[in-house]
Amino acid sequence: MSDIDALTVGSIPAEHGGMHVPMKPISVDRAKSIATEKNLKPGKVRGTSEIEFTRGGSPRVEIIDWPEFEQILAQKGLEIHEGGGF
Repeated sequence: MSDIDALTVGSIPAEHGGMHVPMKPISVDRAKSIATEKNLKPGKVRGTSEIEFTRGGSPRVEIIDWPEFEQILAQKGLEIHEGGGF
């Protein structure tokens, strides 16, 4: 996986090889800590205001700084959810 979308609330259905892992909201500081551990960076899908965490390998996602990421979270009223470390 080159990109990990940590802002989607839900889980991968079992019929698609996933498990139903409950998602819980976490703080931005906790998300930063997890992102650092997993070598992930905040990103924005080019041409949109969609945000996600990325390893930087996708040309469709540009790496942004944390203040911009947090600003988009606040503007859209979003939370970051964790289910097993993203």
